[in-house]
Amino acid sequence: MYDVIVIGAGPAGAVTSRIVSSAGFRVLMLEKNETCRSPCAGYIGNTINLEPVDDAIIQSGITKMRVYFPDMTFQDFQLNGFVVDRYLFDMELVNRSQGSGTQVKWNSPVTDIISGEIKFSNGKASGKIIVGTDGVFSRTASFMGMEKQRFAACAQYHLKGIQPFSQTCEIFFNAEYAPGGYVWIYPTGKDSAKVGVGVTCFNPRNYLDKFIDCSGVSGRLNGTKTECVTGALPIGGLREKLVSGNILLVGDSAGMADPITGAGIHNAILAGEAAGKTIIDALEQNDIELLSNYETRIRRLLGKPLGRALEKRKKMDACSNNELLQEHLPELWVTFKKYWEK
Repeated sequence: MYDVIVIGAGPAGAVTSRIVSSAGFRVLMLEKNETCRSPCAGYIGNTINLEPVDDAIIQSGITKMRVYFPDMTFQDFQLNGFVVDRYLFDMELVNRSQGSGTQVKWNSPVTDIISGEIKFSNGKASGKIIVGTDGVFSRTASFMGMEKQRFAACAQYHLKGIQPFSQTCEIFFNAEYAPGGYVWIYPTGKDSAKVGVGVTCFNPRNYLDKFIDCSGVSGRLNGTKTECVTGALPIGGLREKLVSGNILLVGDSAGMADPITGAGIHNAILAGEAAGKTIIDALEQNDIELLSNYETRIRRLLGKPLGRALEKRKKMDACSNNELLQEHLPELWVTFKKYWEK
């Protein structure tokens, strides 16, 4: 019998499990894949509440974001953060959790949840509290009877042999190459970058290939594709319910990614900390009802910004062509002042 079983080994799961196991409780973390993987640029702002990241994990510092309109005019905005290797970053968080006492099982997709018992591909386990941190297509949420979330489909290459702008991330809006979303270029070194796309339709890799081959910056992207990662992220905002009985949802499974930018790492870590502390309270006082405090905390922390982003997402969906995007982009993207105006 475990005190807590965490389903999913991404940042939300790793942070939640580390905090709870650090308090001396028995924690099991199950991950369906054999390792961590994510189609994510890996940008992290310096304001994030996290222990220092090893230099080997940081691929590039970021001091500027360049946002392109469909006509390729652009505006620059100051940033203060860095790009991490997502695999190494996620594994570092998992290792920290294991160092605190968490037991991790890889290649263990969950097949059923009945009360406090979880069945997975190579066994079963019981836990007083279950935490679903298993992403946009959360099995945990489905076992709770929740509907599937709206999502954006993503694809990302790591290109080598190119020359990205130093310490500058680039964001491209164009309905032809990224319908409902955008293309990103994040430098990972002097001659390499992550180039990816998020779209609100299918086949993101086809759109990404088209951008790399045909867009106005295609000449700069004539490099070697060393890997391609695909995936999805939620863009429907916070779920209506985050806690049900002894089960709670954290991170993408709870709809915590920003519906406009798709950014989710910061919120996942923030929510993991909130979940971990709430779970400790519930276990120490032997009162599962205290888990409801987690939902209260999250709505206070994330409700307003994610609610605003969801309203912007509805407006973004209406900008179905480049003419509308060109006109309304300053109202829809976070670096513009108009985004924050009522």
